[in-house]
Amino acid sequence: MGFHEKILVIDDSAIVLEMIERSVGDMADVITAQTGKTGLLRLLEEKPTVILLDVKLPDIDGLKLCRAIKADSRTKHVPVLLITGEDTGADAEATAFGAGAADFIRKPMHPAVVRARVKLQLDLEMRTLALNAANVELQRLASLDTLTGCLNRPYFISAADAELSRMKRHRYPVSIAVLDLDHLEHIGEAYGRAVGEEVLRGGATCMKQSLRQEDSLARLGSGEFGVLLPVAGAEGAKRVLTRMCERLHSLQIKGMDPDVGLSVSIGLAEVHLDDMHVEDTIARASAALSLARKAGPGTLRVA
Repeated sequence: MGFHEKILVIDDSAIVLEMIERSVGDMADVITAQTGKTGLLRLLEEKPTVILLDVKLPDIDGLKLCRAIKADSRTKHVPVLLITGEDTGADAEATAFGAGAADFIRKPMHPAVVRARVKLQLDLEMRTLALNAANVELQRLASLDTLTGCLNRPYFISAADAELSRMKRHRYPVSIAVLDLDHLEHIGEAYGRAVGEEVLRGGATCMKQSLRQEDSLARLGSGEFGVLLPVAGAEGAKRVLTRMCERLHSLQIKGMDPDVGLSVSIGLAEVHLDDMHVEDTIARASAALSLARKAGPGTLRVA
């Protein structure tokens, strides 16, 4: 199996517990409990992958316990296999499924059947975990610019809007910078497209490494980037960006003249409490960027 499995068996019969442990003990760690109360404690402590639950326990009805497990946000995802009597009818099975049971094992239990049903649940859980991991990775990839590995514009806007909402609740400063890699088009013409792309990749990596952990960098356009700087007013953001520019200027790009350093023109704006949307702040930063471009490469202007 691809993860550490635990099976919790709640049954008051020592013979049943021993038989189940022999049947599935090589597939997972088996944890046992002989009362419902003990079973609940073990469930919260051990966080098992699968639960085998007898419907007849000395202290609580198994169906009631199954409902309690499924009603708790901490445990509702754990599949429950109910251990039932051989005379269990269709109505009782329907009631059990309604209580949240994933499957049944009827007494008298055959070890091969116990093993097969438990293995099925373990396999389903492993597939679910793999699917969830794949979905998380797809979401991560969907948030990134494929060339630079930075956030893409839609995700940056979403993250910045969330930061704007937090800033309005807690009243702390937030700044946004819009950067433009200077002479990117000239670099592409002089050194070729491959070097131009390496400037974008290398420059983005350098900028990310120069920012604070709480800052976010995104590629907004061809050579245009955005930086979200939480808990930073204009002066604090300028210090962070100045340090970034110094490191960027010393960056060496393979295929480029080593004497040619990279620089960025920067427009910086603080988020205002009356900004309805982060695009309002970005518009002010973009206007400041236009002034920075006119002033010459490597210039920073504050809106």
